[in-house]
Amino acid sequence: MSASPFVILLLERKAMFKTFTPMYCPALREYVIFTMAGFNHLRFKVDNTPRNPKEAMYKLGLVPLIRPVIYNAKKVDNYERRYSPIGGSRKKVFAEIEYWTLVAVVGKQNTKLRIVLRRVGKGQIQFWSVMKLGENQKPPTTTDVEGT
Repeated sequence: MSASPFVILLLERKAMFKTFTPMYCPALREYVIFTMAGFNHLRFKVDNTPRNPKEAMYKLGLVPLIRPVIYNAKKVDNYERRYSPIGGSRKKVFAEIEYWTLVAVVGKQNTKLRIVLRRVGKGQIQFWSVMKLGENQKPPTTTDVEGT
């Protein structure tokens, strides 16, 4: 029995993501790390419920463009600091979380993407999410950034 297209894409993108080393982000003037928490967030929502498979495939398909956005973004598009639950478990643990969004046009098709980065407490800045920005797409609200 052959693997589904979703499983094939998931395994390919996971292998690619694991090769991502920390990189300097000129817009933040800091290094960004790539953790499995960020990769898993492409498949699961903040509360650890699975994303719709179509949405997960969409986000996994954007993985090759993550690093170019971080490198090419000229400025921070949005910044927020809030006290939020972390961990996704039933037992709520709260921490101060900082979020940054970066926007850049990248790739062969000149795709406009938004990257969400975050820092929990005094930790390192880490990749958190990726999404396309279309002409008809509205900017995220506070809850969108948390639930991306």
